[in-house]
Amino acid sequence: MACAAGLDFFAITEHNHPKGDGSGDRRDGILIATQPALYRTAPNSLVKMADAADQPGACVTLYGQEFSTISSGNHVNIFDIDQVIDVPNGRFDLLLEWLRLHPDAGGGGPLVQFNHPESGRRSLKDYGRDDFSGGEENWVQAMAPHVSLIEIMNAPALQDGQHQRTSIREGQYFRYLNLGFHLAPSVGQDNHYRNWGISTDARVAVIAADFSRRGIINALKARHAYATEDKNLRVLFRSGNALQGDIIDPPTLGAELPLTVEIVDDDEPDAIYRVDVFKDVAGGKPASAPVETFELVGNQAAPVPLEGIRLEALSEYVLLRITQLSDQDEEHAEDDRLWTAPIWFESSAFHHHMDQQPRLRIVRFVPDPQGDDFTREEITLANRGSAALNLSGWRVRDLAGNVWVLDGLLGIEPGEEKTMLRGGQPMSLNNGGDEIELVAPDGTVVQTIAYGQVAVDEEIRPDAID
Repeated sequence: MACAAGLDFFAITEHNHPKGDGSGDRRDGILIATQPALYRTAPNSLVKMADAADQPGACVTLYGQEFSTISSGNHVNIFDIDQVIDVPNGRFDLLLEWLRLHPDAGGGGPLVQFNHPESGRRSLKDYGRDDFSGGEENWVQAMAPHVSLIEIMNAPALQDGQHQRTSIREGQYFRYLNLGFHLAPSVGQDNHYRNWGISTDARVAVIAADFSRRGIINALKARHAYATEDKNLRVLFRSGNALQGDIIDPPTLGAELPLTVEIVDDDEPDAIYRVDVFKDVAGGKPASAPVETFELVGNQAAPVPLEGIRLEALSEYVLLRITQLSDQDEEHAEDDRLWTAPIWFESSAFHHHMDQQPRLRIVRFVPDPQGDDFTREEITLANRGSAALNLSGWRVRDLAGNVWVLDGLLGIEPGEEKTMLRGGQPMSLNNGGDEIELVAPDGTVVQTIAYGQVAVDEEIRPDAID
């Protein structure tokens, strides 16, 4: 027997801070921040109620906390921990220290989810961007090992009722993947009323052999999940034996990937599906269009090959957006969408190699020097790592695909900076603004810099832009 509203599992995550009481009819003064016993030790505490309701194989109940406030760095959900998080709101650097000292009930690092990611200026403090020195790269390196999920859909938290359309954050999902996070898309109903499971039909689905609390949590940590607007649409996306969310050894560059998909909807067995395949590597702009689209009709219980998709760079990832097309004769019909976790093609050897690589960065450039731009534009690079680097195969590229090759600089020692003049190379640093990428020999984009219009002899320093 499933949980209420047909759910197989669900989680309640209380605000960990005293500002979570809300206003109006939601205000009741019952807060784990001011009454910590309500989280674990009181007879009607969140943890004890979850334990009492948990039915492995039928209705799995999870518990956790929503850390921080939106104005102090946005919210993250943290699951299956044994006490109230007492870290100051918005201090994500201190939160990581707290998590290292507080494993979950399985003895591992707690499951963490980014909630309702923002865009533009509203995202400048999201999830601790302002808490780590060294800019965005150091923030990603610090946070990425701890986070497995990101909300791509979030129901209207402050509206009571049922079956409301969720807000969609596909662009933010793609952006965080592009920053280098390994994340599965999730759904938060964000219930501030007692409408669990009915406020929206959107669901996060988990692929797990063990239908228990530990099995569900472990599957979410492994990113074996997808987010869907259809409450019972079942999907399996694979590359060979690898499942969505896996990080696997890549085949030879240029090889066709053995991608397959299975789609089943018991309520709509004859539905038509558009399957969009997205492919990208971390760095640069997020993917904006699929590389291939397939059309499928009806339930596909056996794996359907998604042919013609080839690996073009190490660390590339592939994911699906599936649209279940509505019956146009039905009044107020709307398409339902689904997003899978990616499959990343990154070998352990590649990870080790990249961990050991010196950190080459563009630290300064001059798009409009005195004199001839064709020869005198310049870029300065720095090795911020601990080992020397051979610059053979490294290049700087613009969005049109024009490049500067950096082979002429030969090598660069740890802590050293080197400047290269354009010297007639095809890529120009446009005076009216541009976007350029620093690209490693294997095709990985390791730095992306966008800048606006410049004055004569103006120096652009990317650290200042960040």
